[in-house]
Amino acid sequence: MPLSVTTDHAEIAAVLDKVIAADPVRGTVLGTIRGTLEDSAWLAYEGDHLAVRSAAHWPVQVSGVWSAEQRAELVALLAALPDLRGLSGASTEVEPLMHAVGPAGVTVRMRSRLFRLEDLVPPSGVDGSALRAGVEHRDLVRAWYLAFADEANAIGPRNHDGADAAVDGGGCWLWLDESGAPVSLAARRPVMGGSARIGPVYTPPEDRGRGYGSAVTAAATRDILGDGAIPVLFTDLANPTSNKIYQLLGYRPVEDRLLAMFD
Repeated sequence: MPLSVTTDHAEIAAVLDKVIAADPVRGTVLGTIRGTLEDSAWLAYEGDHLAVRSAAHWPVQVSGVWSAEQRAELVALLAALPDLRGLSGASTEVEPLMHAVGPAGVTVRMRSRLFRLEDLVPPSGVDGSALRAGVEHRDLVRAWYLAFADEANAIGPRNHDGADAAVDGGGCWLWLDESGAPVSLAARRPVMGGSARIGPVYTPPEDRGRGYGSAVTAAATRDILGDGAIPVLFTDLANPTSNKIYQLLGYRPVEDRLLAMFD
């Protein structure tokens, strides 16, 4: 059956809702896309196989396990898509697509791993306490969001939208040391289809190695559990520290993903 293509927001949202509901863990990024559709949103789909972007300045997210025939059809559609910036999704799906679709050059921007919580194991012996960030912490949260984006070489605009949404929505947690000074941050997104994603997690360099990041991530995780949802998060496979500490907290790997950007 040929792929359907649409730019209609209502149709895109309806398709995404169905796929997210069927697998809210793997659908965590689709939930983010569903909530941020812009004029240049685009979707190609057939059943639970889909390729979607919320706007032209974001890569196309590929979901589902594609047959060779479906992949060939998708390659033709992507090659004709204006302003295609890149591809993201399970490594097994993005790897064969990126060289077939990409223009002169393609860059593997990040290899990441999706985790879901199995059973929370909070860290012990970490001095301090958790606090939900309030409006009085807005400037600090904004600064740490930007610092994280720069350090992670994140794609997307450098603005305060994400930080402000986290603070205003009550989804940003801080870890305070014994003196009451903020030393780490973990944000969580709203529940979408039964899961909620944690990120970013950021600790300034001078405060690292003391367990603050683990402790504040545990606080954000408890917040999601309190909503009756499944906590999920991504790690950069090039960062062995983060891959280790999240597993110590009880997170277990689901699948590896790849972000490829076109030159």
